[in-house]
Amino acid sequence: MASITTRKRSNGSTAHMAQITIKRNGTIVHRENKTFNRRQEAFAWAHEREKALKVPGALDQLPNAHATLATAIDRYVSTSVKEIGRTKAQVLRTIKTFPIADLLCSEIHSPDVIALATARAIRESG
Repeated sequence: MASITTRKRSNGSTAHMAQITIKRNGTIVHRENKTFNRRQEAFAWAHEREKALKVPGALDQLPNAHATLATAIDRYVSTSVKEIGRTKAQVLRTIKTFPIADLLCSEIHSPDVIALATARAIRESG
């Protein structure tokens, strides 16, 4: 089921964000959102998008359904609008050298991130 969140923008106008979350067996398998100027547009988009995602096999057809973290990093770097700074680029390259980079994005959980941070700290101190 979609939720609509309304907030004020810095220029004083109102934004309506429609967020769709799909869970299977208590686990989030897909989440997406889109922001609109009108609340009715947000409801209409959410309704149509949910209907499209309920079609059997629709979730498997999503472009990032089976993306690894390394693939997601590469896509982020190649599609970034702004130029990526040296430090961020180095951190992204470093993350790709750890085992977490081979995991599917949908399967990465807090313990994996903690293991990455711990392994990175050990590598830097040693």
